Amino acid sequence: MSGTKKANRTFSYQALSYSQRSPHPSPSFVLFHAPATDIVKWADVDRLRPDNTRGAQRPLRELKVSKIARFFAKDSRNTIPTAIVIALDKKAVTLDMKGVQRGQSGQGTVTITMSGQEKPGLIIDGQHRVFGASKYSETGGPPVNLNVVAFLGGDDSERAFQFVVINNSTTRVNKDHVKALNLSFDRERLNNRLVASAGLALALDETKYDDLQTIDGTEPFKGLLQWPTNASGFIPPNAVESALAETRERAALLGIEDLERDVFLAIWIQIRILRRAVWQPFPKSRLLLKVSIWALTVYILDTMVATQRSEDSPVDFTREDTLNGLVGRVVSRIPEEFWTTNWISKELDTASGRQILLEAIKVVDSNVRFSRPWYDKVSLVDPGLLTESSGKVSKQRTSREGKRDRRTKE
Repeated sequence: MSGTKKANRTFSYQALSYSQRSPHPSPSFVLFHAPATDIVKWADVDRLRPDNTRGAQRPLRELKVSKIARFFAKDSRNTIPTAIVIALDKKAVTLDMKGVQRGQSGQGTVTITMSGQEKPGLIIDGQHRVFGASKYSETGGPPVNLNVVAFLGGDDSERAFQFVVINNSTTRVNKDHVKALNLSFDRERLNNRLVASAGLALALDETKYDDLQTIDGTEPFKGLLQWPTNASGFIPPNAVESALAETRERAALLGIEDLERDVFLAIWIQIRILRRAVWQPFPKSRLLLKVSIWALTVYILDTMVATQRSEDSPVDFTREDTLNGLVGRVVSRIPEEFWTTNWISKELDTASGRQILLEAIKVVDSNVRFSRPWYDKVSLVDPGLLTESSGKVSKQRTSREGKRDRRTKE
């Protein structure tokens, strides 16, 4: 049942053809499977945007694409059984269903022919699955075949109708319903695989921490949350919970609805890359303190919101290069020494303490921007207690020590 790609820009696959509402004038369907790398060659995405008001699909989110690629890479058992829905131009399709009368179902071959660069297929549902599976194969993975349900013909109105129906008719399965099913599987193993592969939890046990389970099972916080069952964990679960809540609050402003958790994790993955030396528990570093995770997340999110407002066109923060670029610029202006030096204020895990740290980060950022010493007028830091990283700091430290010695003698 595998497809074969021909040299003359034709693609052939074994298929099942039928009409769901025969003899009514509804579209005919063709069911087959094809490598994702094939599909992206003969199928396009007609996305809804200001210059294309008739496109049905939503913008492609790079974070979703990468997530699906990682899903395939994580475990060789991982598959996507749901079908991609594609509208195919009748003129570009040849059906070889020998011995089958018109309107009846039949098995045979479907051949898709490309004319020039124009793609005869339009992806109505499943664009992220297609591009994610293709990305996995293009980056070294084996070919991934995806199930395809194609309907032949249909105008823009029919395609938009199918898109709306598909995306608004699904209902999330109630958790109690899942628990009530007497399924014969190891619940813990299944949940662990879901978290590791798909970044989601099925909540088969009595827990309200789906987000936290997912975050604890994926990078960059994998194994770091301070659960009673995790002796090596040092990050309080409510640290990432509160930071994730701030991300959700700004989702509409940033255009990242339904991707809040992915964006939050992507931000912190980049922080870990840039600040690997201080990616350590307290007291070696203060970067991963509860208050620090909240404050740095909020500062980056607010910078993203400000960037979004300053641009005439929407900034797509679901693009990895765009998000990583902004995070890199912000984090690079907060020197590692800020996270390793002693802070004057000790009780920062309060509403006022969080604001003190957030304000300190703002001042440090401003200082670095204007080539001032990073610690200048940072109320949270005593320059006299800093390591001797510059002559100015050294002099201040010496001066303070001298005053302290005189007071001691007196």
